Amino acid sequence: MKLTKTERWILINQYCILEKLDPGEAKHYARCREILENGYEFHYGEITQHIYKDNDTMSTEASREVLDILEMFSVLKRSYDALEDKAGIEDYRIKFHGFDGNDLLEVKYLGYASFFCNSDGGRYTELDKGDDFNSHMPTLRTYRSMLNEWKNSKDIHKLSKEDIIRITSV
Repeated sequence: MKLTKTERWILINQYCILEKLDPGEAKHYARCREILENGYEFHYGEITQHIYKDNDTMSTEASREVLDILEMFSVLKRSYDALEDKAGIEDYRIKFHGFDGNDLLEVKYLGYASFFCNSDGGRYTELDKGDDFNSHMPTLRTYRSMLNEWKNSKDIHKLSKEDIIRITSV
């Protein structure tokens, strides 16, 4: 990684501030500052190790897909709970099971779902979150098929029994 002198100067100032604000971590911030002051490029990775690489970030489109999936499962649950006759619907099929924590793509989805649901006091609290959002099996392909069916519903915010069966039978 290359940093310009100006970028290093800005980061050095940030680390000086952090040294003062967080005395418990002052030694760590002083080391980071020293790496930058001296231009020790080999050690820049130590400073940025917790920051995802650009190709590992969560795109707007992927984030939107996660939010659509969460919303779909929320609507499925509300609509299922409102049904008087639940015959023919397996309740486990309307539960959100999370994303596969062992899959390179799905782990990003898992992380974003966890971040979104746990921020601002909690969102989608009515959903079962699986094992801390980890389904331990691939789910994205099924969720995408379900999303297509959900979006074809007459009213995506209030599903009929037939809608629920159609969506969950993919």
